[in-house]
Amino acid sequence: MANILPFRGIFYNKEKIKDLSRVLAPPYDIISTEARERYYEKSEYNVIRLILGKDFSGDDETNNKYTRAAGFFHKWLEEGILVRDNSASIYFLEQEYELKSEVFGAVAGYGARTDAIKRRGFIGLARLENFSKGIIRPHEETMPEPKRDRLNLLRACAANFSQVFTAYEGSPSIIDSLWQEMRRGIPIFDLIDGENIGHRLWKVNDQKSVNLIVEAMKDKKLFIADGHHRYESALEYRNQLRKANPKHRGNESYNYVMAYFLNMEDRGLKILPIHRALRNFAGFDRKRLIAESRKNFGLKRLSHLEKLLGAMQDEEKEHRIGMYAGGDEFYLLTLQERKIAEELARGRGKVSCRLDVVILHTLIIERILGIPPENQENITYSEKINEVLAKVRDGSHCLAFFLRPVKLSEFKAIVEAGEIMPKKSTYFYPKLLSGLVINKIEM
Repeated sequence: MANILPFRGIFYNKEKIKDLSRVLAPPYDIISTEARERYYEKSEYNVIRLILGKDFSGDDETNNKYTRAAGFFHKWLEEGILVRDNSASIYFLEQEYELKSEVFGAVAGYGARTDAIKRRGFIGLARLENFSKGIIRPHEETMPEPKRDRLNLLRACAANFSQVFTAYEGSPSIIDSLWQEMRRGIPIFDLIDGENIGHRLWKVNDQKSVNLIVEAMKDKKLFIADGHHRYESALEYRNQLRKANPKHRGNESYNYVMAYFLNMEDRGLKILPIHRALRNFAGFDRKRLIAESRKNFGLKRLSHLEKLLGAMQDEEKEHRIGMYAGGDEFYLLTLQERKIAEELARGRGKVSCRLDVVILHTLIIERILGIPPENQENITYSEKINEVLAKVRDGSHCLAFFLRPVKLSEFKAIVEAGEIMPKKSTYFYPKLLSGLVINKIEM
C-alpha cells in the first residue's frame, strides 16, 4: 500500500524573509493573471516566480519561464534565501480558517459559519504508483496542456514546490498522539496568509517517530484530492528518468513526490463547489436552451440570487442546479426523474452519473449547448459565486451555473469505484501554500 518517506525540506530563511506571507502563494492552477501580478509585486522572492513564471517575446528552448524558474531557485539557495533542513523529517501542518458568506456565498449552508475550523495533516514523500495498482487513486479528469507545463517545470528545476493533496481513511493512533505532542511545542512556522488563513508547521525528525508514521501508513490507500496534474507529471518524469538511468534501482528520489496526507475523518476537510460561467459563443440561443432544458428538468424562475441559493440547499431534493442568464433571470433546475440520471450511466460510471456536475455537463453543456468535453476552454471556473455572476453581468459570458458541493461520501464512492469526475468538480478548502515546504529531487 502507501509507501511514504521523510525528506529534507527546503524553506524560506526566516532570518532573511521576515514576513513569510509575502513570499508564499496558492497552487498555480487557481491563480488568475491579475493575481499573478499581485504576487510578483509582493516580493522579488515570491514563489510565483518558480510556479507560474511569465512568458516573454523572444523566449526559446534555452531561455524561458522554466529556465528562469530554475535560475531563481538555484540563486535563492546560493544566497541563503532558501535553506534546507539538516535532517530528513515529516512535517505536521495545521491550518485554521473560517468560511465566510462574502467569499463563498450562502450555498450549502457554508455562509452561516463564522467559527474557526482547524485542519490537521502532515507532509512527506509518497512513492509514485501507477493508478492501475489502486494504491493511489484519482477522481478528476486532467488536461494535456497543464501536464506538459508541470512536466517542463519538473525537468528544469527537479523540485516539488507544492504538495499533492491526498486523503486516506482511518486515523492511526500514533499520528493522533504525535499531533497532541507537536501542538505543545513551538512551530517552525506560524503565519497568516492574505485570505486570513492560519498556517502552523512543526517537524518530526526523531527516527522512532518517523518510523512509526511510515509503518502506520503502509496499509492506507491514498485518494488524490488536489494536484492531479502535478501527480501525473511526476509519474511521467519518473518514467523518463527510469529509462535514462541504466542503474535504476527504484529508491531514487525521482520515484517519490512531495504530498500532504489528511485523514478523511478530519472535521477541517471541506469540499466546496466550483461554479461555471460560459463565455459568449456563436450560435448561443437562450430561448432554445430553456425550451430544451424543460424536457429533462423542472424550471423555476426566481427573482434574485439569494432565493436561488436558498432553494438549492433543500437536502430532500436530488439534482438541483442553479442557472443565471443575465438581468434578473435566475433559474432553479430540478431533474424530473432519477431514471434520466441512470441512463447517463451508459456512457459514464454508475456512481458519477448521480452527481449534479455530471448531469450539468452531460445534459446541458454537451447535449443542449453542443460543447464537447474536449473543447471546453470557453468555460470559466470559480469557487466564488460572485465571480461567475459578475462574468455574465459584464457581458463577457452568456450563462452561469451554480452547483452544490460534492459530498465526502460521494467523493469516496467515486474514487473507490474507479470512476472519474469532470475537471474542476471539487474545491478542497483551504488550499495548501506553495513554497511553504519544497522538495529537491536529487539527480
